[in-house]
Amino acid sequence: MDCTLRDGSYSVNFQFDTETVETVLSTVTAAGIEWVEVGHGLGINGRKISETNISDEEWCELATRFLPADCRWGMFVQPGLASLDDLARMADAGMKFARIGVDITSYEQAYTHVDRAKELGLTVFVNLMKSHVRDVDAAVRTAVDIEASCDLDCLYFVDSVGQFLPDHTARLFGEAARRLKTPIGFHGHNNLGLANANSLAATNNGASIVDCTLAGLGRDAGNAVLEEMAAVLELQEGKRLYHTDMLAHTSEYCVSRLETLGTDRELQVLGALYGLHSKYFPALADAATKHAVDRTTLMEAVKPQAYQKDLSRRDIDAIAASLLEAE
Repeated sequence: MDCTLRDGSYSVNFQFDTETVETVLSTVTAAGIEWVEVGHGLGINGRKISETNISDEEWCELATRFLPADCRWGMFVQPGLASLDDLARMADAGMKFARIGVDITSYEQAYTHVDRAKELGLTVFVNLMKSHVRDVDAAVRTAVDIEASCDLDCLYFVDSVGQFLPDHTARLFGEAARRLKTPIGFHGHNNLGLANANSLAATNNGASIVDCTLAGLGRDAGNAVLEEMAAVLELQEGKRLYHTDMLAHTSEYCVSRLETLGTDRELQVLGALYGLHSKYFPALADAATKHAVDRTTLMEAVKPQAYQKDLSRRDIDAIAASLLEAE
């Protein structure tokens, strides 16, 4: 699945220009990519949190205009942002699949949206964000519970912090493929430079689909690189599966010229090491400066609580203050 125009929007502060949108949509399908995701990085209604120059309705219009009629395209959905009525609105506008994104620790929140999406005739994915907070057995047990509780077409494990190692990914997908009837997919981040390696480990151990973006565009450290994965699969299979040359050309011509946001490499690596989502990075950096504590020490202290619940800026500030008091 190509996610350049969804997850990739984080890297341009949700401000894609029309030429990039048209070029990406026209190219990825011509190159043989089966699935295309568009829209705000946070999904439907994401502009309530971070402003964008393209509305949800405009994304549907662009996808309908520039993608072939038989292309399977859709949008990301977070139950806390997108209502059931929003699902119906986007389905009426042409959306063909919905990817329901929920934290693996609160996966039951997906069920109502899954049921409504199926009623609307959409292909339905459930994306288990922050899958790293559960070990292989617990993650697969969660997937089995979801499969037994609702009607879905594909279930994704999501390495939200770029922490997975290929061996872990292989074991996770091997076990999930053995215990599930539902097709499984993988969405990885590149904090440790392993998004492509993890995607390959997933495909070689039962994954039916993996997410990639041109030039690896994505939130913070980015995603698996679409043109590179196309080349890797061609080498592995000994035959052309996608038009790698077309994807590489588009990545160079179109995506590489974008003005992307700068990222903090130290936080990327430490975020993967301690399993902390990039949404915490601003609060971590501010709290470390305010209380004059080492960022590594702070992240290590934040980790146990972040694995149990979603932390606020106030929570992180309090943890930093407690470290100072302990001294």
